[in-house]
Amino acid sequence: MPPRAPRRALDVSLAGGVTTLTIRDGDAGLSRELHAALADAAGAIDLDDAVRVVVLRSRGRSFCRGGVRDAEPGVPDGVAAIAALRVPVLCLVHGDALDDGLELALACDLRLAAVGARLGVTQLAAGRLPHHGATQRLPRAVGRGRALSMLLLGECLTARAACAAGLVHRVCAARELWRAGQRLAAEIGARAPIAQRLAKEALRAASDLPLAEGLRLEGDLYVLLQSTADRDEGITSFRERRKPVFRGH
Repeated sequence: MPPRAPRRALDVSLAGGVTTLTIRDGDAGLSRELHAALADAAGAIDLDDAVRVVVLRSRGRSFCRGGVRDAEPGVPDGVAAIAALRVPVLCLVHGDALDDGLELALACDLRLAAVGARLGVTQLAAGRLPHHGATQRLPRAVGRGRALSMLLLGECLTARAACAAGLVHRVCAARELWRAGQRLAAEIGARAPIAQRLAKEALRAASDLPLAEGLRLEGDLYVLLQSTADRDEGITSFRERRKPVFRGH
């Protein structure tokens, strides 16, 4: 059983179907305590059907920079736990998202960044390798060539450069980051949750499956969705020309 989340590492709140995970001290990096806290929170989120979307943010000057050098027995991988969540995960990046911090951001589905944020992986300069997914997720986000440049040269991207590269999806002023995140989370949360979860499952598999198998999975998930009340609600609301009310059933 993983250790319980230390309260000092992470704040967790739920409002209107949006769970907000707030790293209490981004400047401290991805500590053992934060790994345990993220894994603990992710486990609870996956058991709660009321959660439609997750927002991950941080306090401090940085989003998250660096982390523990070596994995320890009994300490769960918080990055992997966030990446495995079934619901959409939105990351709000301010300040630095470096090394393990960028790997945590890459584990999320959408990333918003404040002007002035920096994103990069610099472990190779110290003779170390990223070990929370950067070598796999970064090229999927920015392409192999840009990922190699970032990894081999320790290149750090500004928020706008990261947006141009596809690493960040939107850039806004620092004072607007939280509100922009709330608006986007509300927009995502209002959509059909089962369809979103199935779409995320299909997209996640797309990186690993041959095209024929991926298309087969998409077809299977499409058939599965037809049996849900949310699908009926989507059709009914369209015919009645009203906004749909999805309940996740």
